[in-house]
Amino acid sequence: MGATEGDVIARGFGHLLFSQVSSRLVTFLLNVLVVRRLPPDVYGVAVIQYHLITTTILTFAREGVRRACLRGVQLGGKRGPDLKSIVPLSWLCVPQGLAWSLIVCSTVLAFSGDGVGVRDGSYRVGVLLHGAAAVIETLSEPAYITSTCLLVFKLQLTVETVASLARCFATLIFLRPSLGVPPLVAFGLSAVVYSTTTTLGYWAYFVSRGEAKGMARWEHVTLRSAKRADPELASAYRSFSLQAIEKHVLGEGEKFAMAAFRPTYDQGVYGLVNNLGSVVVRTCLQPFEQAIFTAFSMSSAARRGSGRQVQADLLATVLRLAVLFALIALAFGPSHSFAVLWASYGSGWAQTEAPRILSVYCAYIGSMALNGVAEAFMHATADAGALRGINYSLVAFSALHSVTSVILVRSSGTSGLVAAGCVSMLLRVGYCTWYARGYFREASFPLSSVLPTPVGLASLAACAALSRASERYQLPDPGAAALRDVVGHLGLGCLVGMGLLGVLYKTERKLVSSLADLRRTAKKAD
Repeated sequence: MGATEGDVIARGFGHLLFSQVSSRLVTFLLNVLVVRRLPPDVYGVAVIQYHLITTTILTFAREGVRRACLRGVQLGGKRGPDLKSIVPLSWLCVPQGLAWSLIVCSTVLAFSGDGVGVRDGSYRVGVLLHGAAAVIETLSEPAYITSTCLLVFKLQLTVETVASLARCFATLIFLRPSLGVPPLVAFGLSAVVYSTTTTLGYWAYFVSRGEAKGMARWEHVTLRSAKRADPELASAYRSFSLQAIEKHVLGEGEKFAMAAFRPTYDQGVYGLVNNLGSVVVRTCLQPFEQAIFTAFSMSSAARRGSGRQVQADLLATVLRLAVLFALIALAFGPSHSFAVLWASYGSGWAQTEAPRILSVYCAYIGSMALNGVAEAFMHATADAGALRGINYSLVAFSALHSVTSVILVRSSGTSGLVAAGCVSMLLRVGYCTWYARGYFREASFPLSSVLPTPVGLASLAACAALSRASERYQLPDPGAAALRDVVGHLGLGCLVGMGLLGVLYKTERKLVSSLADLRRTAKKAD
């Protein structure tokens, strides 16, 4: 039975969600243990500056190649995807990773100043180790891209889970005082462990199937065969590479501003909030975004006429999920920020600026959810002309976001930085909405189809009011909060949340039915 967009989203989301839940949960538990034993300034260097080094190298080196290769696959073909152009192009990630690693690490070390770990040399070693880890991870790209094109989502589940566990245990081991390893060096060594495990895991799958030799032919590794890649694939690669750079500036703009304009202590507080606040959205929405992009990119070329209506209905379903997710985050997040920080990281961190920043971050979570789903669809279905328009818009959004971030971080501190991210995300959602209305001009795609029912909206408002009242009653003085007060507030929040889910299940029957259909078709496709 041929695969459809719904099949791919349902299967891909299920497998990738389990991978994200397991890896993110373990990472979150590790962060709790690490934060409790490290000072904020050291933690800030690890989660802000080192994170930017790794993500910058990997995004610039591989994101354009990944998306171009996925656009080169047609969904539902009887003979499967044609990998003759995809595999050679995928090897381009390796030299790009090496080049970007040299550029990024050299730039960071040139402007390192006199911060944490500079005098004893641990900062420099950590930078070099993260650069090396990024290069090692690019070696996994040919196998990763091929597995994605073949829809082998279970491989990604296994590799990501094992690699995250390896990184967690490595970090805990290297941070043991008896070893005497500086904390910044420990983070670098754990990054190398993660990238090495990832690379070995993906290639082990194709070695076991006897396909690795053909994928790693000398002409592929030396990029001689990449010169014969399909012209349309090469053009898509250039467009997506430019988009990757622009989206990276947009997506990580807050961290760039923090690294440039705030002390390492503030970076540590922001890093704590960012890691905690993004656990849910990255766990639930990132697999959704990846599955949506994979499904629509593979089928967009073949969809005309009535097929557009199928796409419109499916997009309305996933957008409605994203809207509900955003509203739930707004209803419960701000009132439970202090209690969650107190329970997770202790009263010390809860008495800092972190609860207030996390409250603002809840709005950012909602905007990220909407933007991620909308942009995944837009990038998957845009033709060459539309891609050029998207690139121009991203340049404008990047410039606006950079200016807004600098202004607000200087005037309002870390909270202003998060607010700038919200504004940027909502503007991008507006652009995606404009694109979707044009794309579905021959189909029915009313914006009201992505909004919850009036009863659902009223229930969300009532839950927000109850949560706020509970916080004021049980935690009137945060400085004197006790375990009983915190547990009582969180327990009531869980009960209210369960009641809300019951109401939404009854009132959102159309959405529940659509999700059930996706699940049934996915099982049949398997």
